Amino acid sequence: MDTKSLVKLAKSLSDPHRLRLVREIARGTKMGCVDLFEFVPISQPSMSQHLKALVDSGLVESHKEGRHMYLAINPDKLRELEDFLQLLKVNL
Repeated sequence: MDTKSLVKLAKSLSDPHRLRLVREIARGTKMGCVDLFEFVPISQPSMSQHLKALVDSGLVESHKEGRHMYLAINPDKLRELEDFLQLLKVNL
């Protein structure tokens, strides 16, 4: 994982709301945006901003079906993050 990508990913995870969103998205195979308000009760514009940061980082993938947006964890990006964290662990 290149440094720029890692910084973007770390920034996207630096907010408590985003961490909670990632946790909830990871629990479902196909999580809808509207479902997330149950777990993170924030305004719609805030939700959009947080989800955009997660999608832009590559950790979360989104796709639209009709009027609904569905989200899922990007397994490749998660693996890259795991590999980076393993490198830190090896160097301890």
